[in-house]
Amino acid sequence: MKIERIESFPLLLTTAQQTMTFFVVRVTTDDGLVGHGEACDSFGVSHPTVLAAIVDDAFAPLLRGAELTAVEPLLDGVHRTTRRALGDRGVAGQARSALAIALTDLVAQAAGRSVSDLAGRVRDSIRVYVGSSPFLESGPAAEHLDRLAPLLERGIDMVKMRVGLDWRRATDVLADLRGLLGDDVEIAVDGSEFFTLPQAVAIAERLHDVGVTWFEEPLPHDQHEAIARLADRVAVPLAYGEHFSSPDAALSALVAGEMTVVQPDASIAGGIEAARSIARTAGERGARVACHHHAGLVSAAANLHVAASSPAVDVFEFPFHLDPLLAPGFGIDAVVDGALPVPTGPGLGVTLEPGWLAAHRLGR
Repeated sequence: MKIERIESFPLLLTTAQQTMTFFVVRVTTDDGLVGHGEACDSFGVSHPTVLAAIVDDAFAPLLRGAELTAVEPLLDGVHRTTRRALGDRGVAGQARSALAIALTDLVAQAAGRSVSDLAGRVRDSIRVYVGSSPFLESGPAAEHLDRLAPLLERGIDMVKMRVGLDWRRATDVLADLRGLLGDDVEIAVDGSEFFTLPQAVAIAERLHDVGVTWFEEPLPHDQHEAIARLADRVAVPLAYGEHFSSPDAALSALVAGEMTVVQPDASIAGGIEAARSIARTAGERGARVACHHHAGLVSAAANLHVAASSPAVDVFEFPFHLDPLLAPGFGIDAVVDGALPVPTGPGLGVTLEPGWLAAHRLGR
């Protein structure tokens, strides 16, 4: 089959908390198959029209008319041709990730199998943890518990909370929340790259006292020397990965001792196979692997297939304020005994309603 058409869709969608931008690619073949891919920059997509320009102007002309039998040879050609001008990371990497997912979707559809079946499925559902966006200091522990309750009632036994700039108040609230949740619920904390090294050390010491399972991105992800120094000084595990644009970037951080929790995302790392490679490498080096997800339906399906075909993956991120975008297949109602089912249909196993992408398209 040959690639006939590549279309980019910057999107404007409303979640349970706010309006956000997203980016989806649709690829159509000459025999009528349609594949979808989605990008992410760790929180939706901040500049979707920029990604659209990269796909439309740089990537699509290289792929239209190409024979599609395997994904990596085509992507390697695109990468070699555009790397010098566009680079590996940031928006170019995100756009390439969306395209890679769409091509993987098509190859699996053509085979009549799901993406994870083709890769080697090891599980049919994956344990999830609740990602809660409001900062801990925004309210008392009881308020946060009320927000988490619908997911806890569905058997979820791990939550991730966010520490903002008022981190002293945040850690006090966290200690109260630990008392309300009990010791049977794991708590992770996201630092959102807000802090300096001295602040991160002080926060980590408080988090260790509370029994936090990991401290995510306390320092900006590209401050590699500082992250390694932090890892040497604190007892709480550090988590990074949602900004890794390739398996090589993840390997470098692992070798440098920057983290013991790794968070691959197919919509950032270069596609499904790239995310699986990160998960495999992290597992081989003794790290805990938790799939990152903070985008829409297509990205959720892609990362669930990563989790389903990667033995090292332990848990999957569920940002529950995105429920309106993920329901019914991957929303709150789909969580059973603390786990989400992995799609079983051909390709990614998700279907976008006709006209939905056009209806939500963001004008340039």
